[in-house]
Amino acid sequence: MDSANKQTAVIAEVTVGTTPATPAFLLCRDSSVTGAPNRPASRSPERRSDRMAATMYKGVNTYPKSIVLPYSRDAATDVLWTSAFGSAWATNVLKAGSTQLTFTLEEKYEGGATDPYRRLTGCQVDSVSIGFQIGQPGSLTFGLKALGESTATTAIASSTYAAPTPYDDPITPADITVSSLFGLSSPQVVSMQATLSNNLYEKYKWGSADPFGVGFGIFEFSGTVQVYFQALADYSTFATRQTAQTMDLVIGGVANHKDELYCAGMDVWNPNVDDPGQTGTHLVTLNFFARYYAADATALKLTRNVA
Repeated sequence: MDSANKQTAVIAEVTVGTTPATPAFLLCRDSSVTGAPNRPASRSPERRSDRMAATMYKGVNTYPKSIVLPYSRDAATDVLWTSAFGSAWATNVLKAGSTQLTFTLEEKYEGGATDPYRRLTGCQVDSVSIGFQIGQPGSLTFGLKALGESTATTAIASSTYAAPTPYDDPITPADITVSSLFGLSSPQVVSMQATLSNNLYEKYKWGSADPFGVGFGIFEFSGTVQVYFQALADYSTFATRQTAQTMDLVIGGVANHKDELYCAGMDVWNPNVDDPGQTGTHLVTLNFFARYYAADATALKLTRNVA
């Protein structure tokens, strides 16, 4: 089956682990979906006079997946972001919280007369990797944990599939406005790599090899940013760890379809100046880590539909 024809879709769940009866699926703009269920089986830890294995036992199942997309915002990523932040949109604003918001992930393979379907239920976003490099579309990788998988050869009765809305071009660094970055004066940003993590873990009980739930661990948002080395202060300021620093990025090139990623409680430290050799420009790499910011009652905010 050709991967070019594959479709990936998500639908928010009202009841954790249960796909809505008449799901209005939202198609994703993914480039790949990686990861595979792990249903382990191991040799029984018993000895026999013939040295052979006679029985095996099953372990516990896990259902990890990663959805890889170019950075854009649409109805499907809105669902993924709420799960990642552990909170619902409130007047187009997400704040990091601890509410379990799950969804069903459906993968449809083009099989001609009969299309195979795989559906993961009870999906929750464990991590989000964000990357921006000059001249390339930004990248989003949503790492998931799920409660179970089912298969079928037909779509769910009465299901619908909505094309991505809006359907703007993928966002590149040329579409990002740096409103504030750690107090740097007119920073010229080259790249950023950041990771949001919920440190989720599966919960198991007697009677099933599948998890019955997923629990929250600590919330973290951290990463690195590279800027051109323009003045000594770009480096020396952060030789001593700086606190309560602001990162304010407006991401997008279409008015009213932009994202704003904001944190005013950043720690920034451990700067490094690279040496490109005989030809090139020196860059400073800064490490950042988001802390709880009392004025926003969260460590991180994401605002959608920014003008």
